Amino acid sequence: MVKSKNCAKAVIIQNDKVLLIKKQYENGVVVYTLPGGTQEAGESLQNTVKREALEEVAATVEVKGLLSLYEHTRPSKTQPNELKHKIEFAFLCEIMGDYSPQNGFHPDPHQHSVEWIALNALEQLTLDPPVLSGILQSRTLPDRPVYLGLFE
Repeated sequence: MVKSKNCAKAVIIQNDKVLLIKKQYENGVVVYTLPGGTQEAGESLQNTVKREALEEVAATVEVKGLLSLYEHTRPSKTQPNELKHKIEFAFLCEIMGDYSPQNGFHPDPHQHSVEWIALNALEQLTLDPPVLSGILQSRTLPDRPVYLGLFE
């Protein structure tokens, strides 16, 4: 069985560093990923990324625009016969106010910490998904909007 879901991710870059979540698993594997998560029914992607940034990294963000769209599949960690298909929308965001990296009030499972990582150090890390390195290196928004928001 395959389950698809939309996810909104926050790309937050300051001083040539990107804000990433460090996850550590029971088997010792460490991966870094963008803050963000699953879109709820009736929720715009922009509101999803704002909510998720607050929940996971305790940051209030302003969404600047859609930077990239990518998808990937992987086996479910909780359902052995299930394959997860994620469609991820990476939004360029800016943190509002002063910020010090910290876990939010509802961190991801296995979330260990929140860290500013130098863009030139990304190749030394295990990124989840691996395509993030290229997305973060090309962080210029398109000349015209590609995401117009939720219309009701």
